[in-house]
Amino acid sequence: ISPGDFSGVISTVSTGLSVYHDRNLLRHYSAAGAVTGGVFRMNLGVGGFLAGTAIGALMGVPAGALILAMQKVGGETVRERRRRERREIYELKLEEWKARLHVTEGLVDEITGKDSMESDLVKLEELLNQPRNSELSVGEKI
Repeated sequence: ISPGDFSGVISTVSTGLSVYHDRNLLRHYSAAGAVTGGVFRMNLGVGGFLAGTAIGALMGVPAGALILAMQKVGGETVRERRRRERREIYELKLEEWKARLHVTEGLVDEITGKDSMESDLVKLEELLNQPRNSELSVGEKI
């Protein structure tokens, strides 16, 4: 059993509990240590399983306390950072959507606007009222 397997199980269980409860609590680390200790001592029988669970739970408390303390010292927990980043991304997408909607409304107004249609009709009438080009004789065309 490698240390990577051990830490992988602890991380998976504690992260799963934190996501499920939407909180980062000390008891999640204790439960993760208990599950991991029990799983990795299961091969020693029921006694080994129970001892591993107890030792894992006891060792999960200081490990979780250290992790939570480091997050507090950092000023922002992982959960808070994730929520802040999601909120910032949402606000950026909302602003982009509003800008696109504004451009689209402007195009729709321009296409369906009466001003442009009336100005087009005036231009068309002016072109139709202009005198026709006189036909040139064959000698003048060359």
